[in-house]
Amino acid sequence: MREKKAIIAVLAVAALMAALIAGCGSSGSSSSGESSSGSSGGSKKGPWVIGLSNGYYENTARVQLEAEVKALAAQEPYKGMIKEVVFNNAGTSVAKQVSAVDQMIAQHVDAIILDSNSLTALNPAIATAHAAGIPVIASNDKVTSKLAYQVETVGKKFGATMMENFVKVLKGKGNIVILRGLAGNAVDAAEAEGFHEVLKENPGVHVLTEAYGEWADSKAQEVMANLLSRYQNIDGVFTEGGMEQGVVRAYAAAHRKFVPVTGTDENGFACQLKQYQHEGLEGVQVSTAMWADAVALKQALELLQGKSVPQFIPGKFVVWNTQESIERCDSSLSPSLFLETSAPFYGVNITPEEVVEYMH
Repeated sequence: MREKKAIIAVLAVAALMAALIAGCGSSGSSSSGESSSGSSGGSKKGPWVIGLSNGYYENTARVQLEAEVKALAAQEPYKGMIKEVVFNNAGTSVAKQVSAVDQMIAQHVDAIILDSNSLTALNPAIATAHAAGIPVIASNDKVTSKLAYQVETVGKKFGATMMENFVKVLKGKGNIVILRGLAGNAVDAAEAEGFHEVLKENPGVHVLTEAYGEWADSKAQEVMANLLSRYQNIDGVFTEGGMEQGVVRAYAAAHRKFVPVTGTDENGFACQLKQYQHEGLEGVQVSTAMWADAVALKQALELLQGKSVPQFIPGKFVVWNTQESIERCDSSLSPSLFLETSAPFYGVNITPEEVVEYMH
């Protein structure tokens, strides 16, 4: 009898709670599943329109970053979540990129991936997007806005890692030239901070000059040709990446003895190391996070589903010595392809063949 009364009491409480919940639901307010006014994007209903605002777009790295977004967007389950990805390449103009982001906000995109031309200049646009409930994920290039999510690629640690390994190849001494990316760019500045700290600890390595190759092989080849005409005592060439193939071509064209060269994980550089290994070419390759924008896309979709994501996703990279690079050379792939196309540790798996399909 006592047990029967307890059961009746429980059923009564359950009925009362159900009535209360039903009453709250009839008030006209929307359910929590359709929110949102914050940078998280809430859990809006898809499929969604994603904006990708790119700045500088004159090298193969930027092309691959976008290709990886397209490749991931074509995969399941992402394919069914995305209505459209809107791309804009503003060039090096900060004003044009601000305008592009403002236009995306006016178009009511659901999230924005931002490869920013400036640490700070896009912050007001990010704030506007935040106020409109549009999450912004800064990828590849940093921003200082605390309202943005960040996916890191290269930076201070990358520059330091590359220089540390380069110094080992040089055995701690020699004259070098440095090819940097874009003047005024935040990533270039961060990398330079990293490799300069290493240089301070290695006084036997002397920097003859620093020049800007704009992270483009064609520009780097031109710059390197000029440096070879100016200097006869170069013992090594340090590049921030994306320029190493142009450096090797400049040496080959000038019929100069090869020296150690640093670069990123481009297939063409790995194959150059294989081609010229018997002529003394040595290299240091550091893999870059060409998957960064794809990870940002995945992060944006998770935010739009109302999922919790980290505010900052750090870049990951590995170092290959000459022999390891030679083993990774794949003559069937484009020389411009960066070989690290996936980030399985972040749930992004893209094959080189998928990336190549969207390269143009």
